[in-house]
Amino acid sequence: MIKPLKKSTGIALVTVLLIVAIATIAAVSISARLQVDIRRTENLIHSDQAWLHMLAVESWAKGRLFEDAKGVKKVDHLGEDWNNPMESSSVEGGFVTGDIVDQQGLFNLNSLIDQQTQQQAQQQTQQQVNLLNKARFIRLLENLDLNPDLANTVIDWLDKNDMRSGVGGAEDSTYQSLSPPYSTANRPMAHRSELLLINGFTLAYYKKLAPFVTALPVMPSVSEDININTAPKEVLESVLIAITGQKISSMTPQDIDALIVKRESDPFEDQAEINGYLPAAAVVSRNGLGVESHYFRVHSSVTVGKAKVGVASLLHRKQTNGVDIVVLQRMREDIF
Repeated sequence: MIKPLKKSTGIALVTVLLIVAIATIAAVSISARLQVDIRRTENLIHSDQAWLHMLAVESWAKGRLFEDAKGVKKVDHLGEDWNNPMESSSVEGGFVTGDIVDQQGLFNLNSLIDQQTQQQAQQQTQQQVNLLNKARFIRLLENLDLNPDLANTVIDWLDKNDMRSGVGGAEDSTYQSLSPPYSTANRPMAHRSELLLINGFTLAYYKKLAPFVTALPVMPSVSEDININTAPKEVLESVLIAITGQKISSMTPQDIDALIVKRESDPFEDQAEINGYLPAAAVVSRNGLGVESHYFRVHSSVTVGKAKVGVASLLHRKQTNGVDIVVLQRMREDIF
């Protein structure tokens, strides 16, 4: 006869199965956490590598701009080597690309306000709207089918007073009524993306305007001219205007096209050549135009593994005692 199993034998089997199940769950949990840790570490390493490659693109840009500054003529145009983008280059686990954009070919939003000398600034806080640059900015907005009253809104964001500049103007009272509330900057913009904080600007408006504007540092009593050799057609159509009383006139589209063709083969070399080329009716538009550039933005795009880095670096090329190129600003431009 077969003896019946004791009850204790069944309990022991269940206990063994329970222990095995718990051990399996623990092992899976440990393995899952280990995989997450490995992936997190891998991502951190790739992010660090991508950042270092971005710095390498900056160095490439500095080298290009340094070599360009060695020329005898202090002229910058789109036919120079610095305007040729870095071809997509393979690196371990990914690739990098980069290009240089002349910021003085764009409209400087901070130029809407005239800055005083340091001594005057210490004595008083008055600021004056640059009427010519305001007219240019209005023309740019109109050419892009944007509301020209936004010029007053931008001016109110920049100036230090609490008075509305005109139709469409907005001071603290407007922004304090928003949720969440905030105040106007009352200072020069640090980046063009500040436009997204200004009343009336939508993301669609910003994307339309952003390719043609910049926000350069403003030095007291120093004006950074718009480079006629590198400015896009949209900027040229906006800045080459003449103001006679209340009337604003501009060069015809055909004149602008002819200017672009001319500068491609024969870039402007000095202010005298600009003055001689532009029609007499556009004499006012010659103000604030030049042929040199000192501010450049380097766009770096790096992919390593699953890490992606897009950075825009603002470079200032100084040419006083020798050539010195410094990084003024770095910003992630995944959105902007």
